[in-house]
Amino acid sequence: MNEVENEKIVVLQKMILEHASSQKYALAEDARKEAESWLSNEITKVERETSMVLADAKRRSEDIHRRQVLAAEREKSTEGLRQQNRLLQQALKKFQDELVKLRERPDYAKILTSLALNAASRLRDSVPTKLRLAAIDSQLGEEIADAVNKKLPEALMAFDREPAPIIGGCWVMSSDGRRQINSDWQSRTQEISDTLAERLLALL
Repeated sequence: MNEVENEKIVVLQKMILEHASSQKYALAEDARKEAESWLSNEITKVERETSMVLADAKRRSEDIHRRQVLAAEREKSTEGLRQQNRLLQQALKKFQDELVKLRERPDYAKILTSLALNAASRLRDSVPTKLRLAAIDSQLGEEIADAVNKKLPEALMAFDREPAPIIGGCWVMSSDGRRQINSDWQSRTQEISDTLAERLLALL
Protein backbone atom coordinates (compact mmCIF):
# COMPACT_ATOMS: atom_id res chain seq x y z
CA MET A 1 0.00 0.00 0.00
CA ASN A 2 1.47 3.38 -0.99
CA GLU A 3 1.55 6.55 1.06
CA VAL A 4 -1.43 8.16 -0.69
CA GLU A 5 -3.67 5.18 0.06
CA ASN A 6 -2.47 5.16 3.68
CA GLU A 7 -3.44 8.80 4.03
CA LYS A 8 -6.93 8.06 2.69
CA ILE A 9 -7.45 5.26 5.18
CA VAL A 10 -6.15 7.41 8.04
CA VAL A 11 -8.62 10.17 7.11
CA LEU A 12 -11.55 7.77 7.06
CA GLN A 13 -10.41 6.05 10.26
CA LYS A 14 -10.08 9.41 12.02
CA MET A 15 -13.59 10.31 10.93
CA ILE A 16 -15.02 7.07 12.31
CA LEU A 17 -13.17 7.37 15.62
CA GLU A 18 -14.26 10.99 16.08
CA HIS A 19 -17.87 10.05 15.47
CA ALA A 20 -17.79 7.13 17.94
CA SER A 21 -16.44 9.46 20.64
CA SER A 22 -18.95 12.29 20.01
CA GLN A 23 -22.01 10.05 20.34
CA LYS A 24 -21.30 8.86 23.93
CA TYR A 25 -24.07 10.80 25.64
CA ALA A 26 -26.47 11.72 22.81
CA LEU A 27 -27.76 8.18 22.21
CA ALA A 28 -29.08 7.90 25.78
CA GLU A 29 -31.36 11.02 25.64
CA ASP A 30 -34.04 10.05 23.16
CA ALA A 31 -33.97 6.46 21.99
CA ARG A 32 -36.00 6.63 18.81
CA LYS A 33 -34.67 10.02 17.66
CA GLU A 34 -31.10 9.09 18.48
CA ALA A 35 -31.33 5.86 16.45
CA GLU A 36 -32.14 7.90 13.35
CA SER A 37 -29.68 10.65 14.24
CA TRP A 38 -26.81 8.29 14.98
CA LEU A 39 -27.17 6.46 11.70
CA SER A 40 -27.80 9.54 9.55
CA ASN A 41 -24.93 11.43 11.18
CA GLU A 42 -22.56 8.56 10.43
CA ILE A 43 -23.55 8.56 6.77
CA THR A 44 -23.34 12.36 6.61
CA LYS A 45 -19.88 12.23 8.16
CA VAL A 46 -18.71 9.69 5.59
CA GLU A 47 -20.16 11.74 2.74
CA ARG A 48 -18.38 14.86 4.00
CA GLU A 49 -15.04 13.05 4.22
CA THR A 50 -15.71 11.47 0.83
CA SER A 51 -15.08 14.81 -0.88
CA MET A 52 -11.51 14.70 0.43
CA VAL A 53 -11.11 11.11 -0.76
CA LEU A 54 -12.48 12.07 -4.17
CA ALA A 55 -9.99 14.93 -4.53
CA ASP A 56 -7.10 12.60 -3.73
CA ALA A 57 -8.48 9.88 -5.98
CA LYS A 58 -8.82 12.35 -8.86
CA ARG A 59 -5.21 13.51 -8.50
CA ARG A 60 -4.04 9.91 -8.37
CA SER A 61 -6.07 9.07 -11.46
CA GLU A 62 -4.49 11.96 -13.35
CA ASP A 63 -1.00 10.84 -12.31
CA ILE A 64 -1.71 7.31 -13.49
CA HIS A 65 -2.97 8.69 -16.79
CA ARG A 66 0.23 10.68 -17.37
CA ARG A 67 2.46 7.71 -16.52
CA GLN A 68 0.46 5.32 -18.66
CA VAL A 69 -0.37 7.61 -21.58
CA LEU A 70 0.72 4.92 -24.04
CA ALA A 71 -1.31 2.18 -22.32
CA ALA A 72 -4.68 1.07 -23.64
CA GLU A 73 -7.75 2.90 -22.30
CA ARG A 74 -9.22 -0.34 -21.06
CA GLU A 75 -6.13 -1.15 -19.02
CA LYS A 76 -6.16 2.29 -17.43
CA SER A 77 -9.82 1.93 -16.50
CA THR A 78 -9.22 -1.51 -15.03
CA GLU A 79 -6.31 -0.28 -12.95
CA GLY A 80 -8.32 2.67 -11.66
CA LEU A 81 -11.17 0.38 -10.65
CA ARG A 82 -8.78 -2.01 -8.94
CA GLN A 83 -7.18 0.78 -6.90
CA GLN A 84 -10.51 2.30 -5.89
CA ASN A 85 -11.98 -1.07 -4.98
CA ARG A 86 -8.99 -1.75 -2.73
CA LEU A 87 -9.46 1.64 -1.04
CA LEU A 88 -13.19 1.03 -0.64
CA GLN A 89 -12.70 -2.38 0.99
CA GLN A 90 -10.09 -1.06 3.40
CA ALA A 91 -12.26 1.88 4.43
CA LEU A 92 -15.31 -0.34 4.97
CA LYS A 93 -13.28 -2.77 7.07
CA LYS A 94 -12.21 0.12 9.32
CA PHE A 95 -15.80 1.32 9.60
CA GLN A 96 -17.16 -2.11 10.51
CA ASP A 97 -14.39 -2.63 13.08
CA GLU A 98 -15.43 0.62 14.79
CA LEU A 99 -19.07 -0.49 14.88
CA VAL A 100 -18.06 -3.76 16.56
CA LYS A 101 -16.08 -1.78 19.15
CA LEU A 102 -19.32 -0.11 20.26
CA ARG A 103 -19.83 -3.27 22.34
CA GLU A 104 -17.09 -1.99 24.68
CA ARG A 105 -19.11 1.13 25.56
CA PRO A 106 -21.18 1.28 28.76
CA ASP A 107 -24.21 2.52 26.80
CA TYR A 108 -24.14 -0.33 24.28
CA ALA A 109 -27.54 -1.62 25.47
CA LYS A 110 -29.01 1.85 24.86
CA ILE A 111 -27.56 1.88 21.34
CA LEU A 112 -29.20 -1.48 20.60
CA THR A 113 -32.44 -0.24 22.17
CA SER A 114 -32.37 2.79 19.88
CA LEU A 115 -31.91 0.60 16.83
CA ALA A 116 -34.69 -1.77 17.94
CA LEU A 117 -37.05 1.15 18.61
CA ASN A 118 -36.43 2.60 15.19
CA ALA A 119 -37.09 -0.75 13.54
CA ALA A 120 -40.22 -1.40 15.63
CA SER A 121 -41.65 2.00 14.70
CA ARG A 122 -41.33 1.01 11.04
CA LEU A 123 -43.26 -2.21 11.74
CA ARG A 124 -46.23 -0.60 13.51
CA ASP A 125 -48.66 -2.35 11.18
CA SER A 126 -46.99 -5.76 11.69
CA VAL A 127 -47.14 -6.29 15.44
CA PRO A 128 -46.33 -8.14 17.59
CA THR A 129 -42.61 -7.96 16.88
CA LYS A 130 -39.61 -10.13 17.67
CA LEU A 131 -36.06 -9.05 18.48
CA ARG A 132 -32.99 -11.09 17.49
CA LEU A 133 -29.41 -10.32 18.50
CA ALA A 134 -25.96 -11.73 17.89
CA ALA A 135 -25.18 -14.64 20.21
CA ILE A 136 -22.64 -12.54 22.12
CA ASP A 137 -25.33 -9.95 22.91
CA SER A 138 -28.08 -12.39 23.94
CA GLN A 139 -27.83 -11.45 27.63
CA LEU A 140 -29.15 -7.98 26.69
CA GLY A 141 -32.19 -9.26 24.81
CA GLU A 142 -34.83 -9.14 27.53
CA GLU A 143 -33.62 -5.75 28.74
CA ILE A 144 -33.82 -4.27 25.25
CA ALA A 145 -37.24 -5.74 24.48
CA ASP A 146 -38.61 -4.40 27.79
CA ALA A 147 -37.14 -0.96 27.10
CA VAL A 148 -38.73 -0.88 23.64
CA ASN A 149 -42.13 -1.89 25.01
CA LYS A 150 -41.97 0.84 27.64
CA LYS A 151 -41.38 3.52 25.00
CA LEU A 152 -43.50 1.92 22.28
CA PRO A 153 -46.09 -0.37 23.96
CA GLU A 154 -47.84 -1.15 20.69
CA ALA A 155 -44.66 -2.90 19.47
CA LEU A 156 -45.43 -5.88 21.74
CA MET A 157 -41.79 -6.87 21.30
CA ALA A 158 -40.53 -10.25 22.50
CA PHE A 159 -36.92 -11.42 22.56
CA ASP A 160 -36.24 -14.40 20.30
CA ARG A 161 -33.39 -16.36 21.87
CA GLU A 162 -32.33 -17.87 18.55
CA PRO A 163 -29.12 -15.94 17.71
CA ALA A 164 -29.06 -13.91 14.53
CA PRO A 165 -26.07 -14.54 12.21
CA ILE A 166 -24.70 -11.03 12.73
CA ILE A 167 -21.66 -9.45 14.41
CA GLY A 168 -23.65 -6.76 16.22
CA GLY A 169 -26.70 -4.55 16.03
CA CYS A 170 -30.10 -6.23 15.82
CA TRP A 171 -32.86 -7.69 13.68
CA VAL A 172 -36.51 -6.84 14.31
CA MET A 173 -39.27 -8.74 12.56
CA SER A 174 -43.00 -9.33 12.63
CA SER A 175 -44.03 -12.39 14.63
CA ASP A 176 -45.05 -14.18 11.42
CA GLY A 177 -41.63 -13.49 9.88
CA ARG A 178 -43.06 -11.78 6.80
CA ARG A 179 -41.43 -8.42 7.48
CA GLN A 180 -37.97 -7.78 8.87
CA ILE A 181 -35.80 -4.73 9.53
CA ASN A 182 -32.07 -5.43 9.59
CA SER A 183 -30.27 -2.94 11.81
CA ASP A 184 -27.06 -4.93 12.14
CA TRP A 185 -23.52 -3.78 11.48
CA GLN A 186 -23.16 -5.70 8.21
CA SER A 187 -26.26 -3.95 6.84
CA ARG A 188 -25.04 -0.53 7.98
CA THR A 189 -21.65 -1.15 6.41
CA GLN A 190 -23.33 -2.11 3.13
CA GLU A 191 -25.30 1.14 3.17
CA ILE A 192 -22.05 3.08 3.57
CA SER A 193 -20.50 0.96 0.83
CA ASP A 194 -23.15 1.97 -1.69
CA THR A 195 -22.70 5.67 -0.91
CA LEU A 196 -18.92 5.63 -1.05
CA ALA A 197 -18.72 3.37 -4.10
CA GLU A 198 -20.99 5.65 -6.13
CA ARG A 199 -18.75 8.63 -5.39
CA LEU A 200 -15.53 6.79 -6.20
CA LEU A 201 -16.83 5.15 -9.36
CA ALA A 202 -17.86 8.55 -10.70
CA LEU A 203 -14.15 9.17 -11.33
CA LEU A 204 -13.78 6.27 -13.72
